[in-house]
Amino acid sequence: MKFTSSILLLTFVCLSQPSAHAAGVDIQAAIQKVMQYPSGVNVKAGSYIVELDGTPGNTNIQAITNSVASSFTSNFAPSAPKFTIGKHFTELFNGFTLHANKDFDPIQIASIPGVKRVWPNRIRKLQYQASPTNITYPYLHHATGVDAVVQNLGFTGKGVKIGVIDSGVDFNHPELGNCWKTFGCMWQFGADLVGDDFNPNDPVPVVKPGPHPMDCMGHGTHVAGIIAGQGPQVIGVAQDATMGMYRVFGCPKNGTEPTTSDEFIIAGVEAAYKEGADIISLSLGGGGWPEDPTSVACSNMVKKGIIVVVANGNDGDAGLFTAGSPGLGHGVISVGSVDNWNITGNAIDVVSGAGTKKLLASTPANGDFPFVFENNVPLVTVVDSANSKLGCATISQDLKGKVALIQRGNCTFNEKAANAQAAGAAGVIVYNNAPGMMSPSVTDPSVTIPVVIITQEDGAYAVSALASGNVTVKAPKSNVATVPATTGGEMSDFSSYGPSPELDIAPIVSAPGGNIYSTYPLKLGGYISMSGTSMATPYISGTAALFKQAHPKYSVDQLRQALSTTAKPRSDKTTGKNIHPYWSGSGLVNIFDAINSRVEFSPSALALNNTMSGPLSSVFGSMMGYFPRWSVRRVSIKNTDPHKAARISFSNSVADSLTPWAADGTFNPKPRVWPADTTAQTGWSTMPQAYAPELHSNNLVGPGQTRNIAVVITAPYGLKDSERWFYGGFLNFTMSWGDKSNGASSFVIPYAGFNGNYRQLDVLADPSEGFPLLADASGNVTTAPVTEKTPQVFNFRLELPSRLVSITLQDSKKKTMGYLPGGYLEYVSRNLQTPETFMYSAVANGTVFKDTLMTQRVKVPAGQYQINLNALRPLGNPKNPKDYQAWISPAISFA
Repeated sequence: MKFTSSILLLTFVCLSQPSAHAAGVDIQAAIQKVMQYPSGVNVKAGSYIVELDGTPGNTNIQAITNSVASSFTSNFAPSAPKFTIGKHFTELFNGFTLHANKDFDPIQIASIPGVKRVWPNRIRKLQYQASPTNITYPYLHHATGVDAVVQNLGFTGKGVKIGVIDSGVDFNHPELGNCWKTFGCMWQFGADLVGDDFNPNDPVPVVKPGPHPMDCMGHGTHVAGIIAGQGPQVIGVAQDATMGMYRVFGCPKNGTEPTTSDEFIIAGVEAAYKEGADIISLSLGGGGWPEDPTSVACSNMVKKGIIVVVANGNDGDAGLFTAGSPGLGHGVISVGSVDNWNITGNAIDVVSGAGTKKLLASTPANGDFPFVFENNVPLVTVVDSANSKLGCATISQDLKGKVALIQRGNCTFNEKAANAQAAGAAGVIVYNNAPGMMSPSVTDPSVTIPVVIITQEDGAYAVSALASGNVTVKAPKSNVATVPATTGGEMSDFSSYGPSPELDIAPIVSAPGGNIYSTYPLKLGGYISMSGTSMATPYISGTAALFKQAHPKYSVDQLRQALSTTAKPRSDKTTGKNIHPYWSGSGLVNIFDAINSRVEFSPSALALNNTMSGPLSSVFGSMMGYFPRWSVRRVSIKNTDPHKAARISFSNSVADSLTPWAADGTFNPKPRVWPADTTAQTGWSTMPQAYAPELHSNNLVGPGQTRNIAVVITAPYGLKDSERWFYGGFLNFTMSWGDKSNGASSFVIPYAGFNGNYRQLDVLADPSEGFPLLADASGNVTTAPVTEKTPQVFNFRLELPSRLVSITLQDSKKKTMGYLPGGYLEYVSRNLQTPETFMYSAVANGTVFKDTLMTQRVKVPAGQYQINLNALRPLGNPKNPKDYQAWISPAISFA
């Protein structure tokens, strides 16, 4: 569709009046277009993403928005609201960003004819963490099929363009080409979109892009090495891919966590598309829904034939429903993480009379100061003024030009490092006071010497060597050590769980992401170990490039289903079952099998978000003797071999069942697992079953032909409904062509669902957990009267996501007075355990709002009132009152 600037301008003029209720404007319709995030979601105040009607690319957004901004500002100031137009979007959707002051009323933009949706501009973070044990390269490319593809098939990603949306890249790194956009360079596209000083949380963010997307923090450089590292230390998955980098993060200051906004994520994705990217890789995100703007943008990108790969998130410790957007976008490949198979890290050579021993060191405690000593430096055991080796008191020793060896304990790493630095130390090695490794953290900006930690065992060796004579240490940049990892190939603890709020399986597939050694900016040491779905995501982006080179005409859906159905499910060593698809997706990627696959399945995952109960006679032709809950799904199986028929063998592999509720009904973030271990008494009734009746009489699919079969899945009826279990498993298809000498290929389709009626689940925390509650300004529970000067905070928790939450005030006659401030929320994620996500809040202060956008304020008369909390249950209809869980407070005095 087309808009004229005069229509837009006229609407802006009408809406510039203080009431924002211009004649002819449908305020209620405008209100419905504005997304309302809950209190715990970090958004940029006064900043909005605006989507317009029409097919992307058909509207001249630049001309319209420039005309509106210019004419409106010049002709109607000072009565018009002050605003600026930010990024324009023409490919992902028609739209732009609008920046105003924090009091800007978004109805003013939502009421414009042709505006489809208005979202607050959300702040996002990267999905990574420092590796606690510095487990690093080499992850075994043969475990994922990458080695086989490169060595046997010769695919290296050549001719495939990968656009990365991240913190930038140190393109001067020798293993990342040492070039930028020159002939033959691996880096041929990309840009800095924000500049060094960008911080979306600033009142007015500074956006001054530099000439290149140079990385100042390291995340993007690490990601780039995983995709296309040139070796010798870092061998990327797709070494010959053509790379692009779009920098959307500034340089974090004073130890702050790097963040960006939806505006620049969407701008980066659109820029990558315009420059011809075949694959777009995003190692970022946060809790959300498929309806979030970044999810919508990425879904639209997939519709254009672009492969979009996104991190599933790092909130595994918080349990189910922690998969984030934009990874929940439709058609997007969301990625989970498995641990690396080897521990490789920065090594320290300890040289003594007994010889040289190589010790594994942690990630530097203060990342700007890598532990690098190209020449031998004396190592000294510290004895502080308290006659202790802990370094917690003043150190009188002369440590100039020496490395201090300090025991962990009794004080912070900041204090130990500061005391050693004051004594002249060139660096600090802390040895652990307990078995194992950990990640030290030095946040004091005055500490400018490198600090690392070594194991208790290695510390004892160094102390013993010093007791026998002089000891020196050496730690060149290229110095690494490798030992086997005990958790190699297992799901990483931090990897987020699905499902989506609608029970769609997330992640789609998993890849190495736990403790990965890769490139890092040269000024920060050149190499480092990092962990996160941030690291697994570029691995899948690299495998997608190999697949794209092998099958350049395949669609995004064909690639997605090939990666998923050829993955290898992960095993739970404790239970003997498979890891649930909500954690692993289909399992560990195997790109060799994906490329060589001769079968296409649709769908490639089964979300059992509705089930039936009763006899299965209509399916099997006879009674089964029990009445389970069951689902029937149809699966399409295409034999792409043009010459040979394929024989299908079908079976079912059970996965762990999961529940976020303890046996007593209290919420337990880390999922409880059934069976608890391999000794549990299991049987058909406690595990899901799957059947493919049509294959009993005919298990063939002809050359180039497609079979469409029914699969019946029964829920584990032997598990208690009251314990609210999420079950899952894998449909196994073994396909064989011709005689046995040709071998057979195995495929999986993950399935998962809820053992009961998902639509009837409560979403609010049980009152026994202390929520909802009213608290005063100090956070203390109170029953005192509410006044404008003594407001109270209404706190509540969600144990499941909710499409819509409303908090209203009603009088003694049950008449609704209006919404509490902050009392209307859409697409709400479940609460986690961190301070910023532990609960949602609204304010009781003697006023309410008549509209959901909180623009029509009304003071309530003194009297007795109740707070009415309504949260939409899973899969509920927002227009059906019966689909809400309601909670009504005791009477509260408003003075």
